[in-house]
Amino acid sequence: MKKNLIAMAAGAALLCLVAAGCGSKTAQTTEPAATAATESAAAATTAAAVEEKQTWKDDDSAYLSGITASDYVELPEDYKHQKVEAAKPVDPTDEEVEKRINTVLQSNGTPEEVDRKVKEGDIVNIDYVGKIDGEEFEGGSGNYDLLIGSGSFIEGFEEGLIGAKKGETLDLNLKFPENYPHADVAGKDVVFTVTVNKVSAYNLTDDFVKGLNLTNEFGQAVTDVDSFREYIRSNMIEERESSYAWLVKHQIDNQLLETCTFKQDIPEAMQESYYFQYTNYFTNAASSNYMDLATFMQMQYGASADNYDDIIRDFATQAGQLGVIYQAIADEKDLNPTEEEVQTAIGKYIESDTTGMTADSLERYIKEYIRDELMSNRVRDWLYEHCDVTEPSGDGSKEDASTSETAEEAAEADSSDTADTSVTEKDENAETSETADSADSADTADTASTGETAADGAQNENR
Repeated sequence: MKKNLIAMAAGAALLCLVAAGCGSKTAQTTEPAATAATESAAAATTAAAVEEKQTWKDDDSAYLSGITASDYVELPEDYKHQKVEAAKPVDPTDEEVEKRINTVLQSNGTPEEVDRKVKEGDIVNIDYVGKIDGEEFEGGSGNYDLLIGSGSFIEGFEEGLIGAKKGETLDLNLKFPENYPHADVAGKDVVFTVTVNKVSAYNLTDDFVKGLNLTNEFGQAVTDVDSFREYIRSNMIEERESSYAWLVKHQIDNQLLETCTFKQDIPEAMQESYYFQYTNYFTNAASSNYMDLATFMQMQYGASADNYDDIIRDFATQAGQLGVIYQAIADEKDLNPTEEEVQTAIGKYIESDTTGMTADSLERYIKEYIRDELMSNRVRDWLYEHCDVTEPSGDGSKEDASTSETAEEAAEADSSDTADTSVTEKDENAETSETADSADSADTADTASTGETAADGAQNENR
């Protein structure tokens, strides 16, 4: 459990802190790591948290700016040159670009009937009758609009329709999987008689592209097929570069937590501050998955009703430790934001708020979170620029596979954060979305819905 706690704390850590100017497109580090923790850290609170008086909010030691970080942590001599392994991102192939385009078409386009043979990506209206041992079986017949390549039917069904034409009837000799959920047909041979009624396809046209209202990185409108294809390619490249940066920074965070020596525990008020953030983050994640907090922690981390709160505290403690490490590096390398920069970020945050808050009404702890994120982003960028990255050994080991999978997950998590307005793929479904820049996300980002920032949620918690 300790290793997993470090992994998550390293991925989230200070990224539970509020994104400066949430909802606006600021020049912050864009990576998958801060989104879930940043947007959800204080987005929802339990009734107990609302009723409890958070005395830590008025304690200077609750904030990184209120302590001398070097009193708490000793940095290793070689922290500047962290050694990590990560595979350099590769440019997407033409096939990968077309696959992404097809998912965008399927999510945003309207299929039109075509007079040709069926191919992958088509929508085929079919009538089908399934028989086992010559007898029709319950649920084995019907009419259906089938997306070829979606995997909606058993293996071999969709593949068997490729090459067919409208009006054609064919028999598909298949077999239900042994683990098919309906025991009465599982593992049995089946013949599906299928009639193709209509073949439709999504067409990529200039009009379709214009309807997406996209703007590329240079602020130019994407208005035709060629510029759209280039837009998708650039977007995918940016995603992969972002996931690479996330993976490297994630490893650096882990190493810092393992190699730095703490002279004393971080202040109790600071621990409570991070506990407040993580409790709210997990509560929001649980709510978005229609669970209570205890159930969510049990499903995600194997926690019990007796120890899930202890696990949250462990996450919070390690996030606080990483925050102190960042602050110590910022002090040593002069990476702290200026007061002017902090006030500018606070101003952008206030501009994005719809409740009419002012700088005077904004609570101190929200301002501190904004300041801390500016600092932590600078430190993480500085560490990233100075680390030594080597390619994985590539010997096919389990460790290499794990690293590759992590990078892939990071790319998926960050797919909506790589352009001001982006068409992205997630779980093979594309969507058009306008997104603000983000920093890091916790390992549980896929379980939490995007919503308020930490400051938004914290502010709402006090209303």
